[in-house]
Amino acid sequence: MNLRNAFITALRALSRNKMRSALTSIGIIIGISSVIIMVGIGNSARIAVKKRIYTAGANAITIYDSQKPLTMRNLEDIKRMFTQIQYITPQIYKSKLLVKYKKREIVSRIYGVNNDFFKLKDWDVIYGRYFSDLDIASGNRVVVIGETVRTEIFGYVNPVGEIIQIDSIPFKVIGSLTELGQAFSGRDFDNLLVIPYTTAQVRIIGEKKFDEIITSTFSTEEVDSTTTSIRDYLRIKHSIPPGKPDDFRMETSKDKLKQADYIANVLRILLAFIASISLIVGGIGIMNIMLVSVSERTREIGIRMAIGAKRKDILTQFLIESITLSSAGGIIGITLGLLIYFLIVFFVNWPFLFSPLWVLISFLFASSVGIFFGYYPAKKASQLKPIDALRFE
Repeated sequence: MNLRNAFITALRALSRNKMRSALTSIGIIIGISSVIIMVGIGNSARIAVKKRIYTAGANAITIYDSQKPLTMRNLEDIKRMFTQIQYITPQIYKSKLLVKYKKREIVSRIYGVNNDFFKLKDWDVIYGRYFSDLDIASGNRVVVIGETVRTEIFGYVNPVGEIIQIDSIPFKVIGSLTELGQAFSGRDFDNLLVIPYTTAQVRIIGEKKFDEIITSTFSTEEVDSTTTSIRDYLRIKHSIPPGKPDDFRMETSKDKLKQADYIANVLRILLAFIASISLIVGGIGIMNIMLVSVSERTREIGIRMAIGAKRKDILTQFLIESITLSSAGGIIGITLGLLIYFLIVFFVNWPFLFSPLWVLISFLFASSVGIFFGYYPAKKASQLKPIDALRFE
C-alpha cells in the first residue's frame, strides 16, 4: 500500500466522523495559535519597549539622586569635563499635582528641565515653542503640556497663551507636545507638564537640587566609557574611598533594554509553557480518539489483513490519520494565531512581525504531536491478529 492510497483512505475514515475529527483538533488549534500569538506579541513587545526606552535617547545616561543631592555644580562639571556629551539636562520630578483650567481639572505630574530634555527625547511641539533662555534664567512661570493634559482641559484646540493653575500656582502655556502614548504598565507618557528647572526649584520643591541628571553621548560606542568616567568623577566629588559602594545610581538605555529583554524572555517561557499544556491536551485527545477508532474498526482491520494488508500498512494508515488530524489543526491554529496576533498589535499600535521560521516550526511541532500521540494506537491496530479481529463484534 503506497502513501497516496494510505492518505486517501485516512481522509475517508476521518470524513466519516467530521464532528469528532474537528473536536479532536481543537486542542492542537488552541496550542499552535497560542504559540504563534505568544511569539508574535513577544517580538512586537520587544520592538515597542525598545522604542519607548529610546524615547529618553538611545545613548542616554541617567544619574539618580541618592544619599547626596545632585546640584548645578555637578551638571556644569559633567558638561565641561566630557566633550563626548551631546545633551545634558537636570530633572526635577513631582507627581499627583492638580491642574485646573476654568471648571476643568486633571491630576498630572511635572518635570523641571532645560531644553535639552526635548532634544534627548526628540519630542516636538505641535503648538507653540520650548523655553527661552530668559524663561530659564528668570524662572518664569511657563509650561509646555503633554497631549493628554491638552485634550482633557482644552479639548483639541491650540492652548498657547492660556493660563492654568498648577497646584494653585498660575502658569502660562507656551507649548503643547506631540503624542507619545502609553507604557505597557498603563502609565500615560502624555499626562505631564514640563517647566523650567529653575521655576521648579523655586515654585514646586523649594530646594536647589535635582532628582536626576540625564545626559546623552554623540554615539552609542561612547556610552560605556562615559558612564565609567562620570561614575569616577562623582565618586571623587563625594569622597567615596576605593572598595566602598556608590552613594548614587546610574543607568543607561542599554541597561533598561536588558531589563526589558529579561522580562520579555520570562513571559515568553511562561506563555510557551501554557501553550505546551494545550498541545499535550490536544495530543492526548488525538490518542483517545484514535484508540476509539481502532476499537470501532477492528473488524475492518481484520478484513484488510485477511486480503493481504501487512502490519506496516495498518500502522502507516493510522499514523497518517493521526498526523492529518494534528496537521490540519496546526494549519488552522497558525491561521487563527496570525489573525488574532494581527488584531492585537493593530489595536495597541505595535509592529506586526511575521516570522516564517516560527510558522514552520509550529507546523512541524503540530505534526510531531500527531506522530507521538498517534503511534501507540497505530501500533495497537497493526498488532491485531486477523482471526481475532474478524471475530470482533
